[in-house]
Amino acid sequence: MDLDRLYPTVWDINYSFFQLPDTLTDLWKQLLGGHILPTELPQCSGGVCSLTTSETISLQHYVAWRKSNGTLYAYKLHADVLVRASNIEVLDQYNAKKLVQDLTGFVPHMVDMCLQSCITYTGTYKSLEKCSYIYTGTGKWICNEKHYHEPTRSGRLNPRAQVQILPVMATIHAMFANAETANLLWHCNSCLQAVLHIVRTAATIQKYSDFSDSQMHLIHHSDFHLFQDPQDIAFALSTDGAQLTMKKQSNTWLMILVILNLPGSIRYQTGNVIINFATPGPNSPGDIESFIWPLFQENGI
Repeated sequence: MDLDRLYPTVWDINYSFFQLPDTLTDLWKQLLGGHILPTELPQCSGGVCSLTTSETISLQHYVAWRKSNGTLYAYKLHADVLVRASNIEVLDQYNAKKLVQDLTGFVPHMVDMCLQSCITYTGTYKSLEKCSYIYTGTGKWICNEKHYHEPTRSGRLNPRAQVQILPVMATIHAMFANAETANLLWHCNSCLQAVLHIVRTAATIQKYSDFSDSQMHLIHHSDFHLFQDPQDIAFALSTDGAQLTMKKQSNTWLMILVILNLPGSIRYQTGNVIINFATPGPNSPGDIESFIWPLFQENGI
């Protein structure tokens, strides 16, 4: 879902189906941060790079190692075998990983969070020195956990806790760069075009079976003028808690994105679901929107 392109359209629409609450409207405006849609869509940076033989072999080795869930020791042992057999240098695991990040742009982003998992320091919380989340239940109280450790001698402030946010658009760009996955991402548009043809010709009664050929997706396209570009992506966001230990001493929350463009038969397979973040615990998030904030601020979403 290209939110940069979606926001200006959504807020100009006179919804005939539902009225958005003011709190959600205000949140979306804050996420926009005064951003104005450019007249031309930005082009993806980078392009096809020229790799050395050593880098190519190292990447192939790294991919095989990742797919086989190997250990660091296994990476080194198999790399040594490749070097002896081919007399070509194989990058160590650290440099191979760095090469992958440079090529794909898939670099995790660390975001400061409350030690008790109440909030992340984003949006209205960004400049706070203490967690201001208000708990209501048996009593009303403010968390007040400090944002930073005591300053170092150099005056540097280190956060007491952080959550790792994984990029989404880097994954989508990589999928479009691969012929097989790019073809799968076009599945949604193919179904939409087929439905539009049926609607235009009134050839038969349409049977809806999935998001791609649903009545709501037709409304997105025809009434809201969304998904006009065959490469537009639709996401379904899902978040829930999970216990990591049998004694339930820590509670983590995950947020995943399901790519609705993919065929339904593979959409929910593990390898096709994007994990955006997993909170480190120990508690459930207080303000879950603050954890989702970085996703909506990511360029291109």
